[in-house]
Amino acid sequence: MVSYLYVAGLRPARLHDVAPIGPGGWVRLPPGEAGMRATRSVVAPGLAGVCASAAASAPELAALGAALAEAEESAGLPIGSIAVIPALETAAGVLAASELARAPRVARLLLCEAALRVELRMRPGPDETELQWLRSMAVLAGAAAGIGAPVADVCPDPGRFAASSRSLARLGFGGRICADDEQVKLADEIFSCA
Repeated sequence: MVSYLYVAGLRPARLHDVAPIGPGGWVRLPPGEAGMRATRSVVAPGLAGVCASAAASAPELAALGAALAEAEESAGLPIGSIAVIPALETAAGVLAASELARAPRVARLLLCEAALRVELRMRPGPDETELQWLRSMAVLAGAAAGIGAPVADVCPDPGRFAASSRSLARLGFGGRICADDEQVKLADEIFSCA
């Protein structure tokens, strides 16, 4: 699956589940040990960064950083050139958000609400007020760590993309994962004005 990582002020980047095609792409790594093993196959010139799925602790991100350093060295890239975006997909990840935001290589946080809705048994209404505390925690953790504003995952209801994105921008988010070019265009209008 390919989607687009939109962050205000930056060129939209492709987010892949496998090695990126073209420069500036990002790769979504599987959680845990599988993600660390995958670094060898995805780190190559042109890779902007990796999204660490289900991140839950700073030691886990430190281990990922070590695996990235080995892969960067093997690929002839400067150590530290590949950025990391931890995905907050679990309750443990949200509670560790401030710790994750301060880990080396972390550029910003990604709040994955779909996975959290399932784990927390949430059923947000159309205005999404039930999600505000999760969103606020991601914004606060990123700001306290001095990293970029967080990004949100794909909107589960494409018909609510604009309204949901406006709410995120007002709260302090810097972008979101977009499913297609039309959403990238909308995200650019919404987040670049925030």
